[in-house]
Amino acid sequence: MLNIVLLCQFGASTGMLAKRIEEAALAENVDVTINAYGVTEIGRVINGADIILLGPQMRFQLKEFEESYAEKNVPFMVIDTLDYGMMDGKKVFHCVVEKIKEFEGGNVK
Repeated sequence: MLNIVLLCQFGASTGMLAKRIEEAALAENVDVTINAYGVTEIGRVINGADIILLGPQMRFQLKEFEESYAEKNVPFMVIDTLDYGMMDGKKVFHCVVEKIKEFEGGNVK
């Protein structure tokens, strides 16, 4: 099972995108768990995550998170602004799969 965590400023705006990503994953027979949280929850939700997606407004915090949570060995990815605005769950899901493959140097679970 793939555990995807979405973070935005308060956790509210990513809910619909999470649903669309889940639908895209299920259409490709990939079992996923996707949850959206406010950024202040990161310390609590990073354990067990396969990837952390950041809302576009969080782009400026990417390096900080990668450095602060490096020991957790979890990739971070900023959601493309256009994909986010269009709520393109399929495209975001494909980006997630590619990022995990790149990060792990192999296959997605």
